Amino acid sequence: MATKEVKNVTIEYNDHKPQALATEKYKSANQWFWSGLVRYPGLMFTSMFIIILNAVISVLPGILLGLALDILAKGDDYFKTVVISIVGAALLGWLTSSLSAYLWSLASYRFERDIRQEFFDVVQNHSMAFHDEHDSGVLLSMGMNETNQIRFSFTPSLRHLLNSFLSIIIVCIYFFIRIPIGSKIIGIADWRIGIGIVFSFIVYLVLAWIFARRIGPIRKELATELGNVSSSSQETFRGIEVVRSFDSETIEEEKFTKQSLRLADKIKKEGFLSAFYWPALIMVIATAVVFGIGLWMVSKNDGSMSIGQITSMLSLLIQLIILNFMVPMRLLGLQAGRMNAKRIWDVMTFADPLVEPTKSPEADWSSDLMFDNVTFSYPGKKKNVLENVSFKIPAGSRIALLGGPGSGKSTILKLLLRLYDPDKGSIRLNGVSFEEMHTFDVRKDVTLVEQDIFLFGTSFRENISFSKPDATMEEIRTAAKRAQIAKFIETTPDGYETLIGERGVDLSGGQRQRVAIARALLADPKLLLLDDSTSAVDIKTEVRLRLAMEELIKGRTSIVVTQRLSTLVDSDLIIFLDKGKIIDIGSHEELLRRCEEYQFMISLLPVGSQLIEDALKHNKNNGGNN
Repeated sequence: MATKEVKNVTIEYNDHKPQALATEKYKSANQWFWSGLVRYPGLMFTSMFIIILNAVISVLPGILLGLALDILAKGDDYFKTVVISIVGAALLGWLTSSLSAYLWSLASYRFERDIRQEFFDVVQNHSMAFHDEHDSGVLLSMGMNETNQIRFSFTPSLRHLLNSFLSIIIVCIYFFIRIPIGSKIIGIADWRIGIGIVFSFIVYLVLAWIFARRIGPIRKELATELGNVSSSSQETFRGIEVVRSFDSETIEEEKFTKQSLRLADKIKKEGFLSAFYWPALIMVIATAVVFGIGLWMVSKNDGSMSIGQITSMLSLLIQLIILNFMVPMRLLGLQAGRMNAKRIWDVMTFADPLVEPTKSPEADWSSDLMFDNVTFSYPGKKKNVLENVSFKIPAGSRIALLGGPGSGKSTILKLLLRLYDPDKGSIRLNGVSFEEMHTFDVRKDVTLVEQDIFLFGTSFRENISFSKPDATMEEIRTAAKRAQIAKFIETTPDGYETLIGERGVDLSGGQRQRVAIARALLADPKLLLLDDSTSAVDIKTEVRLRLAMEELIKGRTSIVVTQRLSTLVDSDLIIFLDKGKIIDIGSHEELLRRCEEYQFMISLLPVGSQLIEDALKHNKNNGGNN
């Protein structure tokens, strides 16, 4: 738990993120992947014990079949007992196989749930620099498809491989033992056949591993193409209005078809390797050779091998051949899971430029906020968005950010939320650099209302209370009334429980912005950031919103990105930006008298010429002093 003293505390922030991220608990992708075997040891080890038991039981029907034939040939009395034993072994084999599959699958599905949550936690913990470099569609594919593939590599792939290899070991043992059952014999006890079979299996396993390594690069390419298809389709669905407005469905279909064909090509290559699994020929050849040797030994009629023994031998080898024809698919699944785990791990271990401190001074928002020679460029971009920007924001003041597109206004808001850290220079609050403060400590008292409003596809109540999850209904209604959206909400079928659709698609632009303002009002921030937040409302609503904003702004610092004359006039300070640099800083009157760029912008307004003329007269009457 974080603790606080009365003044100037250092806060340890370990409870504002997952207690132990996967990238902190595990050292590598392999360790993270194989942790699936030990996360639920009770389930896994019980399942492994039953798998071993099942591997022993599964060879009994074949062995007992040979014994039954020898008994039948001699006319012994316990033939029926052996037949019943064969049926019992088959039923017990089915039961142990089902039970081991259930326990193993239960642990594997829990593992899938865990790694998907761990992936989400790590991605959530990364800064915006991470999200700028990683496509959301690809991340979605990783979180859903590729974590599912990791689970598939455990069940059924790894479980079946384990069962196959255990069966191979048990069959190899069968060729070296000789157990008398009455006057009959179980086992071959011929070292020549035994060594031949063991050698064949060793060659087979080596070739199978080489085969699996060949699959790895193809699986990696397949996962990449799957992510691209997911990203492309997501982008098309999100921009479906634009696609249809330009009648571009055919273009999007062709683009998607090309990506699907690239994915299909990778799947075909993977399927080709799986279908032509030539290491299986080793087992076929070994079986044929052993069977030939067995027939020769039976034909000698010297008691070295009976008809029952050769039947058991052939039955076990054919059983293994059938089982091992599934090995390529299981190796493919296992290798695919490892490749997917490596891809996800590489994403999770992104070298984030924003580093969280383990200890953080408590934010003092009653102090001045300083930008000191801040230079910043977005990750992966060479061009500076801000360059040597310096200004001071007095506590409780009303600041307007003004400038054209690309001037850096919105970037300043993002830096104030510590979504990014400056490349050079610093942002300081009460003399403390933002980089020394935990992002939680910065953001808990800062609220941003963006120009491009994002709403969740949930209810009005959930969207408004997102900034304060424990808010009462009365607080939510009050915030909605102050944002001039309450009356509209109350006219909807379910009131505050009405679902607003994905990204608020069922609402107009003005309604979405008013819901966002209600969310900001409920947060009651100490620093309010507004990015043209009232640009999509009508004049009548804007008047009401201005009154609400006046109430909200009192007693707190506010920074507004705006082009509105009324907002500029009411601001204590205007920071005029152009191409990432500050042109001038001052009040509306000061800039109107001395800043030519500001005068030009104001002159474009209906009353601009008169305002400039009045300002210049005032400047002249005061002796030219600004």
